[in-house]
Parts: sequence; structure tokens; C-alpha cells
Amino acid sequence: MAGIPISGGRALSMLALIAGMVAAPALAQSSAVPPTAPGAAAGDAVGDAVGDAVGDIVVTARRREERLQTTPVSATVLSRDNLVQQNIRTFQDLRGAVSNLELVPLLSGGTSFTIRGIGQTFNQVNSDTKAGFYVDEMYVSRQEGNDLYFYDIASLQVLKGPQGTLFGKNTTAGAVLLTTQRPTDKFEGYAQVRAGSLRRIDTEGALNVPLTDGISARASFRTQSVRGYITHELDDGRSGNVNNQSGRLQLRVDRGGPLTIDLLGEYNRSKTDGGATIPVGCLSTAGYIQNYDALHTTPYCSAYPVLGKPYAVYGGATLLAPTSAAVTDIARGGDAGGISRYGGRGPFNDTDATTLNARIGYDLGGGLTLHSVTAYRRSQASFYTPVNNAPNDIYAEYDDTRSTQFTQELTIGGTVLDDRLTFLVGAFYFQQKTDFLQDTGPDWIDPLGYVYDASLNYRSYAAFAQASYKITPRLELTLGGRYTYDRKTGSSYVFFAGRENTFLSNGVPTQCGYFNGDFLGGIANCGGAPFTARDTNDWDGFDPKVQLGYRWSDTVFTYLTAAHGYNSGGFNQQLGSPSADGRFPSFYDPEKLWSYEGGIKLDLLDRRAVINLSGFYQKYTDIQAGVNVLVGNVSTRQVQSAASAHEAGFEGEFVLRPVRHLTVRGNVSYLTQAYDSIRPNAVTLTLDTPVNSAPKYTYSAAIAYDFQIRGGTVTPSIDVRGVGEKPACQDGADYVCRLPAYALAGFRVDYVPRAGGPWRIGVYGTNVFDTVTQLARTGYFGGFGIDRVTPGRPQEFGVETSVRF
Repeated sequence: MAGIPISGGRALSMLALIAGMVAAPALAQSSAVPPTAPGAAAGDAVGDAVGDAVGDIVVTARRREERLQTTPVSATVLSRDNLVQQNIRTFQDLRGAVSNLELVPLLSGGTSFTIRGIGQTFNQVNSDTKAGFYVDEMYVSRQEGNDLYFYDIASLQVLKGPQGTLFGKNTTAGAVLLTTQRPTDKFEGYAQVRAGSLRRIDTEGALNVPLTDGISARASFRTQSVRGYITHELDDGRSGNVNNQSGRLQLRVDRGGPLTIDLLGEYNRSKTDGGATIPVGCLSTAGYIQNYDALHTTPYCSAYPVLGKPYAVYGGATLLAPTSAAVTDIARGGDAGGISRYGGRGPFNDTDATTLNARIGYDLGGGLTLHSVTAYRRSQASFYTPVNNAPNDIYAEYDDTRSTQFTQELTIGGTVLDDRLTFLVGAFYFQQKTDFLQDTGPDWIDPLGYVYDASLNYRSYAAFAQASYKITPRLELTLGGRYTYDRKTGSSYVFFAGRENTFLSNGVPTQCGYFNGDFLGGIANCGGAPFTARDTNDWDGFDPKVQLGYRWSDTVFTYLTAAHGYNSGGFNQQLGSPSADGRFPSFYDPEKLWSYEGGIKLDLLDRRAVINLSGFYQKYTDIQAGVNVLVGNVSTRQVQSAASAHEAGFEGEFVLRPVRHLTVRGNVSYLTQAYDSIRPNAVTLTLDTPVNSAPKYTYSAAIAYDFQIRGGTVTPSIDVRGVGEKPACQDGADYVCRLPAYALAGFRVDYVPRAGGPWRIGVYGTNVFDTVTQLARTGYFGGFGIDRVTPGRPQEFGVETSVRF
């Protein structure tokens, strides 16, 4: 294959050899696998009973319904029942439950996905996601509020590796597919209430109504209310609360003819007290700490020593820009007493998202189907997050991100040539407009205040095709390709600049300058002209894919895949100096990925055991690394085309039903990464720097047993999820802290009074051993001087009841 690096070809050969060795002894298996039931829904529960057998898992990984065990994709599929049994209520709960998937909570509200070590945790105006997220076939470009869709779910699928020949855009790492329950032709629904620790009250429900012959509607909702688990030492407030509301309305038209129409409207809202972080270190030599100390009698680290408690902060932080910190016991800043721009609120995060989605399918006859997906999404996230959450904080900022997106996808596909050729051809259009505001006001980093106001208009056009041809009844060849053209236009306004000027401070001539001079003079005496820039650029890329799948028997399937991924280039919009020509001073190139994968899928022991194994090698080039650099004494987020790297690992998942009523499931994964070369401009990286903040291993196991009692069923289940140690915070070329490995245990006991009856009552526990976990850590980057961690949730217990009708 032209253009495939030799190292990747060797890796592919090794994977093929391993797959063949594993498959060889399994050829003796003779148990037939029944065909997929007609009309099976995507994501049917992996553990649904078929006698003593494990039920089929139906996926849409190739944009058509097919059995997971004969689909040449490494995928984790969880049905609604799987999610309930493992107490998975948000994306954060998937950590450890899905192999090689890392999830990081964002201060802006939402979740960042990293698949096989590829992802990003910053989400400014110029950042693009690397793992595609899709809700009911709609590509979600921004991460703000993405976890608010998690209710009334039919299935959740996580596809590993590049998926660009079939799905939207930016699927370099993989794709997360969330499918909600569609309207049906029955009057039905459900209602659920959950009460638990920390005053938790969650509600969820849906009502499905057939309006007339072939037209049905479904309304669903969710509310979440949980008290914060981080206490305050100086006030009676708490951090880490949850306060979410979501509503969804769908209409389905299917009169039995060639046309089907699915319309969806949704609104999601979250209002919380901001990001929940715990300071774990104060560095007196950090630049911003020294700025504070020069103007206060008591040093900062003495005024606010680290509390040393896993779930406690000082509290008392309020949002004032200009800040009250401009008045000290030594001096008075030039901006003291200014008018607050944001009303002195405490930490908060307000996020809302509105979605409109229209899916139209038309059966053209002859095995061909035309499909259209038209979607619109508007999101807004405004938040204020202090670093130390103390009355006189070392740093705090107000952020506001507003984004609208429109996508249109049109595909035609089907099966022809006596069912030997299955294909999909499509075109994709994407338009996004994002406005991003960051405003800090005067503080111990920016004595004159800092305002970063940027916008980005982004258009993407793509054409793609994928075809699978059965060379023999057992051997299938798949070829695919995607061409993408991206165009971005951005503008930026940045104010933090001082000017050379002399002013009188208490009658004494004083020179403006960082830090004390600008602090004493304020904006009126020392403020300079803002920096502005505007630019347009475009990029394009082609992503090929080749794949072989072979069904050795009715119980053994293997595959080999080579696929390419592409992520658009961009420009750095956070300016640190005047632009000589009015354009952005730095750009970064598209990043590219070759992924080589081999896998084997086994249906063994009369379908009592389903085992899926995959191994992969990835060559990652022109990596877009996010780094914090000091530009004009301000810690500035920059993206650089920094390096090339390789990644390798494996994933194993299994579902066992050794005896009737007993189900055991689990997974294990391993990942290794290393840089191969570093570009000269990437001064903060070395070959020993971790490529990404992803754990080397994850694992999970869950066991459930159905006891039949007086016509009802009691199902106790326990689960454990483990995440390995991972790098966390970087200082120059070295990672100076790592997040410790941990394992969390949980349980459920569900009681259904009558077989097939509508009622279910359950009790649950999560993190039952109250393990203290760290999900992210900042370190002392950029001179802030405060090292802080994002803690995981503590031990929680509760009760849940639901009724279906």
C-alpha cells in the first residue's frame, strides 16, 4: 500500500500473525450462530438472555445495522439496561468501563474524550475535538454541555480508531455515538426517581404517543439535583453541586412506505457553582505569588496555606472585575473602587444548549436508500472559576463561549450484486461560528486586567465513500476514502498591554511597568492600545481506509484494518504582542494519523462466551500540542505543530453467561506512547515527555445474578472499574506530577415484583470504599503558583424506583 510507513506495515503483519494464531484452534468450534433477528434495535443489550446464551449485540458502526461479532471494528456497546446496571449516568462514569477511553471534566461544563491516547482538554475558540461525538447522527463540534444529552438512551457505542470514511468530521481518535430512544407506534413510557447521598434527587421519564396511523411522538425529560461534596471553611457554601434540566421532543413519520422522517428538538440547561478543584500546593517563588507578596504584609502562602483536606476549600471568592484585590495593606491600585462588570457573583457555571435535528430516509428500491441528516445546535457556557477559591484569590477569570453550528449530510447506500457489495457514498457540510470571551480584571497576574475576545467562522466540506465486497462468502474486502476541505476565518481583540508613562502616585513620580508600576497606575495611567488581528486560511486532506474481514467459522471472525485520520490546521488567536500586518503571527498544520489494527471476535461455548480482542499501532504526525507559554508576562495558551509519535496497545472485552441467570462482563486495555521526533519550535517537549495525559491501562469487571422469588426477580450486581497512573501536569519538558492509579467498586440490588411487570425498585452504591481520586491536576504551570486537582466524586448511596407503562 503506497504511502503506508514501513513500521506500520510491520505492525499490521504482526497483528495478522497473532490473529491467525488465536483463530487456528478455534476452527473446531461448530455451534451455529442464529441470524440477527429482524428489526433488532441498534445496541440491543449485550447480556440479554437467549436461553443460556449471550444475546446479540447490534451496532451501527458502519452506518447499517449488523452484529458486533461480525463487524470489523473495535467497539464497546452499552445498552440502556447495561448503563443502569453499572450505575452509569454521565460520561464521567464511563471511565474504566470502556477500554482505552479517558474522560476529563472541563471547567466550561462538558467532557473531553480521549480515545487510544488521542484527545485534548482545552476548548478555546481555536481548538477542534479529535474524537467525534454524535447524538442521533448529529456531529457535536463543541464540548460545552455535551454530557447533558445523557438520558432516555437506546445505546451508547464507542468506536476506536479513525472513522472518517463514514462519520462527520474530526474522528481521528474514534467516535462516540449516542442514540436516544425513537418514537414507537405504541402508547408507552416510563418514569424514574432517584434519591441518595448529598441530597440527590434525580428524575427522568418519557411518554410515547401514537398520534395517528404511522405518526408517533415521544417526549422525554431529565432533572438532576445534587448538593456539592466540597465544603467551604470560611462560609456555608459548597462546591461541586449538580443542577441540570433537559427536555426532548421527537416526532416520527413512518407510514410503511419508502419515506421515513424523524424530527427532534431538545433544550438542555445546567446551572452550577463552577468547577470543583482542590488546591494541593502553594509555591512562594512563583511569579504571580511574588507579585502579591510585594504588596501585602502577609505572604500569600501564609495567608492561605494548603488545607490538606480532600474535599475542602476556603470559599468566599467573588467575581469583581476590577477586583477588590487592587486594595492592599501596603498600597492602593489605580483601578481600586472601579465598577464591577459582573456583579460580584461567586463561582458559577451556566450552560445551555438547543438542538434541532431532522433525519429523512427514502427507500429508492433495488436495495438502495437515500438518507439526509440536517442539524442545528446552539450552545452557550459562561463560567467563573477562581484558582484558590479564597476571598483574595491569586487569579480568577470570567469566560463566555457562544457557538452555533449547522450540519448537512446526504448519503446513498445499500446492498447490490446479489448481496455481495455493500456501499455508502456521501457528502458532508459543516458551518460553525464561535465567540469566546475571557476577562480577568486586574489581579496578581495582570495588574491592568486582561480581556481576550475572539471569534471563529469555520466551514468544512467533505465527500466520502466506503464499499465492502464479499470476495468469497467468508472473506470481505472494504475500501474507503474521504476528502475534506476546511476554511477558517478568525478575529481577535486582546487587551493587557501597558505603555511607557510616568504618573504621580501619592505625589511621587512613578514609572508604569510590570508589575508594581502598572498596579499603582491602573488603566487610566498605564493602559496601552489593545492587540487586534484577523486572518483566513484553509487546509485539506485525504483519508484512505483498507480492511479485510474473514469469518473462519460461525464462531470466529478476524479482521485487519489500515485507516488514516486528519484534523484541520488552525491559527493561534490569543495574541501576546502587536501584529505587524494585522494577521495572526503563528499557525499550526493539520495533524495526521495512520492506524493499523487487527482483531478477533469469538462466540464460544454455545454462545455462553463472547470475547473480543484487538491490537493496534498508530503513527501520529504533525501533532497539535497545546502548551502554555509566557507572552508579555501573561500565561498564554498556544497550539503548535510540535512532534511525531507512535502509540500501541490492545483491548479485550468479554461477556460470559456460564449458567442461566448469571452474567459476567468486563474489559482490559493497555496503551503505550512515545515521541519519535520533536520540532525545533516545540521547546517545552522532549522525547521523554508523555504524548498525552492518558493512563497506560484500564479495566473493569461486573457480575450480576437473577434470583427468581415468588414470581418476581431480585438481581444483585457488583462492579469494579480501574484506571492506571497517568501523567498530569507539565513544567517545561518534564511532567512533575502524576495522577495515582485507583479502582472504584459499586453495587446495585434491583427488585422486579412480577416478571415482565412495570415496577422496578433498586438500591445502589458508588465508590463504596470512599476512595479519594484525582481526575486532573494543573501543577504550577505559567507562574500561577497554585497546584490544584479535580477530585472524583466520593462515596454515594441511594434508592431508585421506576415504572414502565
